[in-house]
Amino acid sequence: MSTYRAYRVDARRHIKSAEWIDAPDDEAAKAEAAELCEEGAPTIELWQSTRLVDEIDCEDDQACDG
Repeated sequence: MSTYRAYRVDARRHIKSAEWIDAPDDEAAKAEAAELCEEGAPTIELWQSTRLVDEIDCEDDQACDG
């Protein structure tokens, strides 16, 4: 299991909130991070330590609620 950090960021790239994610690999972490989309946070940045794993565009993601 690896530990990731998912940051909800606004349009100005300011962090609104963050969540720890434990996942077996990047793909599982991305799927879990996509569930964190919410109104007012157009993007989720997923990090593993200092490595940017992915930027999830919540406005284009069909799985997101926002």
